[in-house]
Amino acid sequence: MLPASLLFRRPLRALAALAAACLLTDPAAAIVGGAPAPAEVAARTAMIVSTRGASCTGTVLAPDLLLTAAHCVAPKADYAVALVGHGPVSLIPILRVALHPGFDGAQFRTRRPTPDLALVKLAERLPERFVPARLTRDTTLPPRGARFLVAGFGMTADGAEKSAGTLRAVDLASVGSTGGIMLRLSATPGPAGACTGDSGGPAFADGSVAGVIN
Repeated sequence: MLPASLLFRRPLRALAALAAACLLTDPAAAIVGGAPAPAEVAARTAMIVSTRGASCTGTVLAPDLLLTAAHCVAPKADYAVALVGHGPVSLIPILRVALHPGFDGAQFRTRRPTPDLALVKLAERLPERFVPARLTRDTTLPPRGARFLVAGFGMTADGAEKSAGTLRAVDLASVGSTGGIMLRLSATPGPAGACTGDSGGPAFADGSVAGVIN
């Protein structure tokens, strides 16, 4: 399992003046080595699905607005939020997508640093059980050893497709940075991290969203 990476806070004036951090864990990256997410995390996290059959995770910023990874909402597909875990699955269509103006798909595909961030506008409000997450105000790159709680709806092991769809979380620590905008995260001891379907999910630090899984 490759370590997570974290793309940290930069002004996003073209994205509704959002300033956020972005945590990255290799392409289309459920939480491996984690546990069911606590209620306060579940209330701030949603599952995104596409007509291509892929899924990602998003962070609730407002009743009809999510923060996710730009590569999760590429053009030429339709997207929706899947409401899971409370009876039959229902969908809320995504009306609009705004990618970070600096996102470069080619750089992402070659695993080079790029601001992999997007906002998605929903066709209707999320149920009342969801609440907006608080964004970090810290604009500095966290030091080695800084800890994050990451969450996602992805698989618990590579290829274990039936394990996806349940929100899980795991505590990870920074083990280094890349390109001045990304942190690599890892678990000590034992293997843990993000996997397919976790992309776009939150990385919490001291209760605030400090990153987005990639």
